[in-house]
Amino acid sequence: MSLYIDLSEFLAVPMKTGIQRISGELCRYLPAGTVIPVRLDSGRFLALPPALISVIGGYFREGGESGVEEIRRLGGPSCGTPIKIEPDDTVIVPELFGEERAKFFREMPKPELQRCRFIVYDLLPATHPEYFPPGMPLGTFGYFQVIRQASHCGFISAYTRDMYYGRLKRTSDRGGVVLPLGSDALGARATEVIVNRPLNFTVLGTIEPRKNHDLILDAFEPLLREIKGLTLSFIGKMGWVETDLAVRVQALARDKSSGLRFHSAPGDNAIRGFIEQSRATIYVSGAEGYGLPPVESLWVGTPVIASKAIPSLEGIGSSGVHQVDPVTVLNLRRAVLAFLDNAYANQKTEETVHLNLPTWQTFTEEVLRWCLAD
Repeated sequence: MSLYIDLSEFLAVPMKTGIQRISGELCRYLPAGTVIPVRLDSGRFLALPPALISVIGGYFREGGESGVEEIRRLGGPSCGTPIKIEPDDTVIVPELFGEERAKFFREMPKPELQRCRFIVYDLLPATHPEYFPPGMPLGTFGYFQVIRQASHCGFISAYTRDMYYGRLKRTSDRGGVVLPLGSDALGARATEVIVNRPLNFTVLGTIEPRKNHDLILDAFEPLLREIKGLTLSFIGKMGWVETDLAVRVQALARDKSSGLRFHSAPGDNAIRGFIEQSRATIYVSGAEGYGLPPVESLWVGTPVIASKAIPSLEGIGSSGVHQVDPVTVLNLRRAVLAFLDNAYANQKTEETVHLNLPTWQTFTEEVLRWCLAD
């Protein structure tokens, strides 16, 4: 038996952010020699040098352009050997993909498709198309077709599993396995409580409609003008947003007296620094398949102001979390004002260090256990 991992999308664009992170963190924690990396090329799988797994893992531990160069070298088609998937083999597919790759899986003989195990992130372009640019749901249609026909799917949250069976397969059945993502991408767990923090609040994630950056600004702008020392930081790239919002963010960020800071592409160390210097991070997204930033914030010891429907926070309750429900300007403003009180902010900060949060190592172990189960 051989266990393969399909890294086609990551090898095409080796980054440490977004969905690419999942592939990278798997490589970081996979035991040496247990999994063979493969990529799709010219309608076939190519097996790549096993050393590629450790190189990708090292890139996620240390970063640097030299890591990218080595990934491109070892992950190129010229380093690959064509393989045939045998009946007792398993292929982990931890990536979303477009139509060309979807066509490959759709045309794959059913017995081979049954040997593939797909990690499903979310179905948001289909379930919440209002949050995406025109045409994006069509661009993911082929992927949805593939996972709908797949025999083995794992899900990053119970919510994603429910959407998969209820909306995509249209059945009351609930199979598969839930594989919670890691909280520890930003480094070691916070062990000391940092109290009486400055009046900084941070919003992590790409600026896009479902993240509600416009509502956050509406909640903060009067407070930024009135409360000395209060700041709001947007950490993430400018995504598909209305021009008016983009102009508004950029104009406020240029005004040093506005209290708004905008950092589009900081490294992990800088992101951790922003979080650690915040009274709370804010994550009031309208729809998520998981939601990594809230649990990453809790991991490093910073409370979260969050909307109700964040799957990663399911089961955590109110420890370290201030829930905003419903998400309105007034309710968010009230949450911010609550954190201006030192006693309340310090209590929420204290709660974060006692939480039991998943790690990328436990995620990888669960993926391996799932793949080797039968």
